[in-house]
Amino acid sequence: MTTRGLPRTIRSGGLLLRPWRHSDAPRFAVAVRESAASVGRWMPWPRADYTPDMALAWFADCATKRRADTAHEFGIFSSDGRELLGGAGLNRIDAQHRSANLGYWVRHTREGQGIATQTARALLTFGFDTLQLARIEIVAAEGNAASAAVARKAGATLECIARNRLIVGGRAVPARVFACVPAAAATTPAHSLPAMPTTLRARPMATSRCDGTSARVVLRALQPGDARAFLAAARASRALHQPWLRAPQTPEQFRALLARAAQPDHHTHLVCLRDSGAAVGVINLSNIVRGAFASAYLSYYVFAGHERRGLMREALHAAVRHAFGTLKLHRLEANIQPGNAASRALVRACGFTLEGFSPRYLKIAGRWHDHERWARLADGP
Repeated sequence: MTTRGLPRTIRSGGLLLRPWRHSDAPRFAVAVRESAASVGRWMPWPRADYTPDMALAWFADCATKRRADTAHEFGIFSSDGRELLGGAGLNRIDAQHRSANLGYWVRHTREGQGIATQTARALLTFGFDTLQLARIEIVAAEGNAASAAVARKAGATLECIARNRLIVGGRAVPARVFACVPAAAATTPAHSLPAMPTTLRARPMATSRCDGTSARVVLRALQPGDARAFLAAARASRALHQPWLRAPQTPEQFRALLARAAQPDHHTHLVCLRDSGAAVGVINLSNIVRGAFASAYLSYYVFAGHERRGLMREALHAAVRHAFGTLKLHRLEANIQPGNAASRALVRACGFTLEGFSPRYLKIAGRWHDHERWARLADGP
């Protein structure tokens, strides 16, 4: 994706959606202050003392993310552009999996007039038709009935209730995860989805020794000098990884992995034997988001010759401690194909709980695959 050629404005009925401008700051601040009690009940940033300078800082952040194609935020205005009605956008854009999150808010005096629903539909069309996204999620805190109603009216499907998905009022709360896919891809009938148990219990997490001197593995950052050994291990593991994943097989793919690992929202760990330094596997923490999400996605793979020895279990425990301790995250989510019994057993042993099921969730080797949604929360408040 690139911002070149993208429309600067989107019109839908009596609404005008466009990127924020410096001149919008005073009225943006007024709308936020007006909505501090209503919108601020579910979002952390609306404050009764919100200022135009705060708005300008937000606009600058929006412009930076728009240029980077990681978010496209819009102001919602009346058709003539005179009245600011609220804001909405597609954020957390993942170019690799062509997915994004859709968020929206409407100022207090214009709530209940269908503005959010109309805006959500317009941005879904923009996301699928213009940005060529394959999946858009809408996350609504449990109890936020208005936001959930907008998601349903916009055509999104409830896929799961995710524990501690949002931080509301300084407290972690569960959230409903709705999702939309392009109309042509929405072919999985609801009755064909696997039945989900009404109560899901996590097995007790086994004690890990990864942070002790007797641990068998260490986790370290991936480096350019790892290319030869990494690619040799990945090529030797193709039969083991199929059909669940495709690890980098070429120097170009390895460099792409390094480039992703260099991003601030992505931590890639090479798992190595403590004694010999031999590569055991890889653990990724991706789409690391602070603020209301305080979450990340967890993925991993082991190299042939090191499977079924408990090494990745030790490594995963270490990665979880890193995420919740060093990074101060609150939630990790692992997405696993239903038939991948080894991966399901691994996350279950590390304290993850099955939360839901998403059809056609990720594209692997050119095909869309269903995934189970497993998650683990940080201990404590």
